[in-house]
Amino acid sequence: MSHLYFDYAASTPLDPRVKESMDEVALIAGNPSSLHASGRMLREKIDRARRSLAGLLDVDETEIIFTSGATESNVAALDGIVRAVRASHPARRLRIVASAIEHSSVSATLARLQEYGAAVDIVPVAADGRVRPDDVARAITADTVIVCIMWANNVLGAIQPIAEISGAVAEAKMKRGPKDPPLFFVCDAVQAMSTQSVLPRRLGIDALSLSAHKMYGPKGVGALYLKRGTPFAPLITGGGQEAGRRSGTENVAGITGLGRAAEILIVDRAAENERTARLRRALVDGLRAIRGVEVFGKDADSLPGTAFLSGRENGDVLALKLDVKGIAASAGSACDAGNRKKSSALAALPDHRFADRGGVRLSFGRFTRHEEISAVITALREA
Repeated sequence: MSHLYFDYAASTPLDPRVKESMDEVALIAGNPSSLHASGRMLREKIDRARRSLAGLLDVDETEIIFTSGATESNVAALDGIVRAVRASHPARRLRIVASAIEHSSVSATLARLQEYGAAVDIVPVAADGRVRPDDVARAITADTVIVCIMWANNVLGAIQPIAEISGAVAEAKMKRGPKDPPLFFVCDAVQAMSTQSVLPRRLGIDALSLSAHKMYGPKGVGALYLKRGTPFAPLITGGGQEAGRRSGTENVAGITGLGRAAEILIVDRAAENERTARLRRALVDGLRAIRGVEVFGKDADSLPGTAFLSGRENGDVLALKLDVKGIAASAGSACDAGNRKKSSALAALPDHRFADRGGVRLSFGRFTRHEEISAVITALREA
């Protein structure tokens, strides 16, 4: 049985060029903090990766913090900024504005921060799975310290109006008085990195998280962009690595892979997006021709490599039927894969049919061929 991989949103395949760069580093003995030749060699690998990632994001390399992945980056950004601001504004009850469809690493951190005295204001999404900038603007108060909106949703593929939201945050910043806490825009860009032009400085984003294995790199490594001057209390302390912002001996092979993945995206992303968008159009046209199948969202507002569909059957059942046919896809049912909890993205939609029935997320990209799209359409028609 052939195996077709349509779960890129969960984890992209490792690009062979990335693996090659990692293999070159993996056998080098030494600690990148050591002063001897091996240590210096590893330090240069980290420095190059930092430059490459900074080039992709068009930021200064000193604003890049390497982490174990986007979960750590999200937690560090929210927790680190809130703790730092609280230290200078102890009498204020700080507030955080977030969308109803944030990743669980964000929503769980927000719940914990509430236990520690912060308040959270949740902004709903419309029927297209997108946040309305006016709703964000209305939610911001004088005590709001963070606005946290993800760039693109991991279940629905809906791209958020980041530029307009940034404008609302910038306008709120201008209204701050000298005794008010500062306001920061935090963005989870994990699902956007492989296809979107993610330029945080140009869009007024103060902290942005990403993950290597969502951009054809290795698992277990990611990064946090932290704009220079943003107050930040480190989540992990110890040896003072990453300029004291994230201690622990660096995962040099993983960081090297992330840097190489960034270099490849700089060169190939635009052409890849055009090809992937053509594949998505073919897929969506084929799906919409199947009786009883509904494809979520508008093409213009969705990631080029993601399509969420709902059919007559429960999403779990449909995903299992595809698995039997050798097609790997994620069930976007009332549960998130693996932990059987309700999907916040589906539950947040005004139309509860998607939450009740669930559906299947088909995600693809760099290594997907047109004939694989045809095979998935055929499999769903038979299912």
